[in-house]
Amino acid sequence: MQSEFQSESTKSGKQFEEQVCAHLAGLHDIKLSEIECNVRLNSIGIELDYCIPGKEAGECKGGKPGKKKRPGAERTDNVKKAIANGALFKTLFTKTKFVVYFSAKPKP
Repeated sequence: MQSEFQSESTKSGKQFEEQVCAHLAGLHDIKLSEIECNVRLNSIGIELDYCIPGKEAGECKGGKPGKKKRPGAERTDNVKKAIANGALFKTLFTKTKFVVYFSAKPKP
């Protein structure tokens, strides 16, 4: 059973992904339905948070700050995972842009 802390973080992260996708739809002048979410690339062992085929793919790392929460780039494991996924993605899709969206900047 997922703890309340984890479910709150999962919900907050999902909301951040939805905000990013809404932004991307406007940015690329496409329908939200044209953005693929949670795309699994089994051949390289990663899952992308979003993909606009042939244009852009990437990760959404974030959520709302709160008690003992470190959203976005405040967590070094989020940063490392995003960089590793980007490197793996680019081995297959050299011409597609890989972008990471963070809800919070890293702390010094």
